[in-house]
Amino acid sequence: MAHKARQHKYSRRHRAISDGVLRFEPEPYSKKLELGSSGKIHCKVAGGVSPNVQWFLNDKDPLPDGVTSSNGTLLVTSASNQLAGQYTCRATDGDKTIEAKINLDIVVSPRVLEPSPGQQLHVSAGQPAYLHCSASGDPAPTTHWDRNTTILHHQQNDVEIEGGANVSTARFVLYNNGTLLIRNAKEEDSDRYGCTAGSAAGLARNELLLIVHPEGDPLPPQESTGVAGKAVIVSISVAGAYMILVLALMVYCRRRRLRRRQRGEKMELEMAEGREKLVEEGEEEKKVGNGAPVQNGRLLPHDRDSGADNSEVSGVSRASKKSGQYDHLIIPRTLLTEQITLGRGEFGDVMLAKIDLTQVKKLRSKEDLQVEAKVRPVLVKALTTKDEVQLAEFRRQLDLFTRVRHANVVRLIGLCNEASPHYMLLEHTDWGDLKNFLTATRTPEESAEYHARVGRALPAAAPAAPAPALAPLHRAMLAAHLAAAGACLANKRTTHRDISARNCVITSQLHLKLSFPALTRGPDSHEYYKLHDQVIPLRWLPSEAVLEGEYSTKSDVYMFAATIWEIYTKAELPFAKLNDNSVLERIKSDTLEWIVPDSMPDKLAELLRRCWNKSPTDRPQFSDICDELAVIIQNITAENASQHSQDNIENAH
Repeated sequence: MAHKARQHKYSRRHRAISDGVLRFEPEPYSKKLELGSSGKIHCKVAGGVSPNVQWFLNDKDPLPDGVTSSNGTLLVTSASNQLAGQYTCRATDGDKTIEAKINLDIVVSPRVLEPSPGQQLHVSAGQPAYLHCSASGDPAPTTHWDRNTTILHHQQNDVEIEGGANVSTARFVLYNNGTLLIRNAKEEDSDRYGCTAGSAAGLARNELLLIVHPEGDPLPPQESTGVAGKAVIVSISVAGAYMILVLALMVYCRRRRLRRRQRGEKMELEMAEGREKLVEEGEEEKKVGNGAPVQNGRLLPHDRDSGADNSEVSGVSRASKKSGQYDHLIIPRTLLTEQITLGRGEFGDVMLAKIDLTQVKKLRSKEDLQVEAKVRPVLVKALTTKDEVQLAEFRRQLDLFTRVRHANVVRLIGLCNEASPHYMLLEHTDWGDLKNFLTATRTPEESAEYHARVGRALPAAAPAAPAPALAPLHRAMLAAHLAAAGACLANKRTTHRDISARNCVITSQLHLKLSFPALTRGPDSHEYYKLHDQVIPLRWLPSEAVLEGEYSTKSDVYMFAATIWEIYTKAELPFAKLNDNSVLERIKSDTLEWIVPDSMPDKLAELLRRCWNKSPTDRPQFSDICDELAVIIQNITAENASQHSQDNIENAH
């Protein structure tokens, strides 16, 4: 009944809004599509009685081949340069007509050609270092250098641009062709230097590691970067691969002959093991009776059908141990080192550990790979609960990270299920969670102001040496990363249900990834609220999720907007002046309102307001959010370029 009442309220609100003047809600906006991709441009009309919405090329020409329209939505099946141009959306209702014109541009995303990913440059102290930055794309991207994510520009000490007044004496010179010259290189110049290429089609970034060796020390051999050198490398690689293939075939044939000779012994051994397993399973069945054999959170095998076996929990168990659904994920927990407990999540303890990914790869390929160790941090979620709902959620998260593969979503490393409790292992990053990173960017003054305003019962102040503040372009890029993650989940028809800064991680290259630690106890416990025996992120959720338990892509969109709000407020707690009960009451009375910070671009603020719409159907899709963020980033990039040009003119005078 509550659901129907809310639906009635939504429909009544929509009828009130739809009456009146014919208008676009929102106004159609220009779009840029990647060459060869598909896309949509929406034209939504409000008001009137029964408006007819049509799309035209230019003013009234028919749509070209490859472009169609349906219910006011312009559909592009495969973007090509021939489809670029101006399109008109025209809505007619009786004698009233309104129209909006948009531009469709076909672009090619920037790609950094040089430096290559992971490239290293070795120079001796006292010698010049030339760092080359080149990129491709349409429109042609502009490039800039940063040092450890801090953008290099001519207003910094000892940095000058080509043609500048101090170009002959500055140690760092930025050339118009994208080259960075470091004169008289010093050992303290050793660092990570990033080349970022940006255009209306997006952004791309590669890093180069500069290593300045003490004067007189021998340098390691440099990789050849010329065309001839690359051709030699390719030829050698092909020849080496051929030799390895021949050797592998020889070893394979030898092992196959050996296995054939041992097959008789192996079959006899397997039969004996099978008899022992049947005896063991029979004894275990007597112990557990007809109930679901779940002990200490371990997902045990099921052999007989029963009422419990039909539950989703038993489905987890069967998938984990019997059906082999997760066999390809299983790794021994002995590979985990340096475990520390971060807090407690919805299933049990959440820990941070380290794992050698080389050993994981060797285990899965079943080959003796002689490669260098690759130790990386990993998030460990332990399953100790016996609650059926939480066991089902554990499986849901396993399936989510198994199905979703995206640069902005953490990778599922594996599953440890050989003993209790089971462990889910998720990728972590060198800079940790986004919330702590944002808190670290607060200045002491900002931190003091925040606690004076909301009190000190909330997170502690920023450290004494705060991290550099994020530039407007960096914040918009993080928003685009999170939107891309949400779009990927939506395309896979799955939901996250807890999108927030605490559940995102960030790399030292300012690359955001959506994760799922969900620390309901520990440092983030004040951000969760227990309602109807469920612990929920109350301040991040829309009303339909809080009051009715309805989660969807549109509830993820709402939480996405809340997380972007966190990025622009440096990890403030939403509605910090209200206690949890007050927040809940305002959600029930439909009076909870978000206020966007002044530092947020107007177009982004308007986008977030639509994401927070009370009606889920009126919130935008993640694909549309990605498109709008691309336009916002384009505008910020253009403003930066304009400011850079203005600075050059002023310096010239």
